[in-house]
Amino acid sequence: MQWVRYLILASVLLLATVAEAEGKRPGSRARHSGKGNKKNRDSEMQREAEYPNETKAAEQTYHEAHLRHHRLPAPSPPYCCDQLEIRKNLRIEQIKDRVLRATGLLTPPNMTGVVISQNPNIQGIIESMNTTEPQPTYMQEPPYNDDEPEIKTEKIFSPVEPAPPPEIRIPDGVEVLYFKLNQEQLNTRVKRAILHVWLKPITSELDRIVPISVFKVTRPEDPEDYIILHEVTTVSESVDARDGNWVKIGVYKLLQEWLNNPSDNLGLVVTANDSEGRRVAVTNPVENPSNAPLLEIHTEESRRNRNRRNSSRNQCTTSQMESRCCRYPLLVNFVELGWDFIVAPKVYEANFCNGECPYLYAHKYAHSALIQKMNSTNAKHGPCCGARKLSPMKMLYYDHDHKIKFDTIQDMVVDRCGCS
Repeated sequence: MQWVRYLILASVLLLATVAEAEGKRPGSRARHSGKGNKKNRDSEMQREAEYPNETKAAEQTYHEAHLRHHRLPAPSPPYCCDQLEIRKNLRIEQIKDRVLRATGLLTPPNMTGVVISQNPNIQGIIESMNTTEPQPTYMQEPPYNDDEPEIKTEKIFSPVEPAPPPEIRIPDGVEVLYFKLNQEQLNTRVKRAILHVWLKPITSELDRIVPISVFKVTRPEDPEDYIILHEVTTVSESVDARDGNWVKIGVYKLLQEWLNNPSDNLGLVVTANDSEGRRVAVTNPVENPSNAPLLEIHTEESRRNRNRRNSSRNQCTTSQMESRCCRYPLLVNFVELGWDFIVAPKVYEANFCNGECPYLYAHKYAHSALIQKMNSTNAKHGPCCGARKLSPMKMLYYDHDHKIKFDTIQDMVVDRCGCS
């Protein structure tokens, strides 16, 4: 039975070798605590005593690997006031860029020496825009109709130029009113044209009604001759003898002639005299700048709006510790921005969006989030907080030619914010 003894001895040696190998593996003591025999535990203790630093390093490596495997997601960063301020300043810059691009100005006009007209139409617009209380737009019906074309209307108040074209000869005592027109902006879009003229107070109580005539200026056949006047219209208007008043005269056909043939625009002449032959109409802009003549032009343009998207109606304040996507109030003051070319409104509520869009919060925007995730190169970006519904705002402003325009600027007010 000698071979049986050899078999038992070989088995014992094999078990000892396996136990010794287990003791050399990192972290074996932590995984086999309470198992094995006394010899194995003694071997581990002996190895720890001989190589203490190596044993601790192995345990630390195993511990870190275990934490990485079972680590919980890191908590989201807290609400950050700095981020709110950054988004607010970014929104202001977006508004400035939007105004300049929508008006076609590109840069703010220089308003040095400009006097705002006292015309009642202009003053009425200013008063209505400054006294109207802002409405909570997120509670109103959507201002856009995606299925029907929108008619964009615009009013332009063109001031009289300080001097008529230099190539014409004007007789003494005649004052030519010249209005600079933008052919590209006005061609085929004009729907109405009104000439505003201020009538000065008069002393005679008999002159309650004054005839006012408008003449078109044309070139003579001989360039050395004086200009030729062709009557366009004559109207009779009442005069406020004590305070004076504005009158309106329709000149749509005359404006169309100028637009069809821009070289024919040499200006016009307005005559209005009382019974004693004294001039009643203010036709010299230097005489009374705030009551100088104006040419009011109405234009229309048909276009389509972009599509609306679903969005959140959340409304927050800066004092709230809200981290999710939300709409915040923002009061834009054009006076503080140094934009004096904007006549009205001087201040308006613009609003802006800020906040995070975690996937659980953005479940209602799952389609948008999925598309954005698929389009992302590393597929890690989630939904972003932004404006999901904007409304237009009417604005009265000067252009670089110092014409006053009453226009509708799109996308000026954030009504709703959302994740997408």
